[in-house]
Amino acid sequence: MKLFKLLVKIAISGALIAIVLHAFDVRGVVAQFSKVDAATLLGVTAIALSISLLHTVRWIAVIEAASARLKFGTALQVVLIGHFFNQALPSSVGGDAVRIWCARRAGLGLGTAAHTVIMDRMLSLFSLLLLSAAGLPWLFQIVVDPVARWALAIVLLAGSAGFCGFLAVTGLPQFITDLRAAHALLDLAALGRKVVCSLRRLVMTIVPSILSFSAFAVIVFFLANSMHLDITVLDCVLLVPPVILISVLPVSIAGWGVREGAMVVAFGYINVPADGAFAVSVLFGLTLAAASLPGSLLWWLSGYSLDRVKTKPGGMENSG
Repeated sequence: MKLFKLLVKIAISGALIAIVLHAFDVRGVVAQFSKVDAATLLGVTAIALSISLLHTVRWIAVIEAASARLKFGTALQVVLIGHFFNQALPSSVGGDAVRIWCARRAGLGLGTAAHTVIMDRMLSLFSLLLLSAAGLPWLFQIVVDPVARWALAIVLLAGSAGFCGFLAVTGLPQFITDLRAAHALLDLAALGRKVVCSLRRLVMTIVPSILSFSAFAVIVFFLANSMHLDITVLDCVLLVPPVILISVLPVSIAGWGVREGAMVVAFGYINVPADGAFAVSVLFGLTLAAASLPGSLLWWLSGYSLDRVKTKPGGMENSG
């Protein structure tokens, strides 16, 4: 069944990319690639790699809320490994599973590892919703299609309401609380409340998330600028977050295909040629993949990939 799902996602990614490519001349895309210089590629890869630091700060804040501790270096190592598997596996869920595995081997309890990684992912998504919602007044000046406006507004409202509603859950009916999964759900909601009810932790989770998504927008701007496309930084800040939000859907391999289609549609509103938007999206994906490669090396060098569980001295002290 897992193999079948993997093949389906590969097929979806391939089909979506083929559909987008069919809409314009492939030679135009290749021509756009040839305009990008090596210095730009190195620069955007460095930016993408530095985003791992922001994600580490966010995760450590969540770990502290769970009354546990993990050294920054160890947490950064695990985050980098997770980034690699986010690119290598069919969806970000697979990368998060590997991160839970590594966090457990680094010394966190299994429950703490799972809860903090899941909450870290939820806070990242919530921050993306907030950033997209904050740009709606300006975004609606670009997106004139009423259907697209309503769809985006509904997604943002439903997502934000769903997250807030989840945090508000403090109890469940008796027949549900008897289930182990229900206890895990309540513990996760309690962890979320510990984060958002502390101003320091809230800032340490939301701000790094918004900065990381803004960095994605900067990467797209530099790539587009190197292709001589008529795009401003503000255009990227407004359009890239919704594109990322759509590509988060777990229906393809690391967002491939979904992201390209969304990028072509989004940047079409500011009259960017389809071949240019597609080329930017592909290079953006390749940049993230290149920045994730250190995680592959760390996976093998750290010992997390070994069958034998290792105790890492000084890596983590669990106080909860």
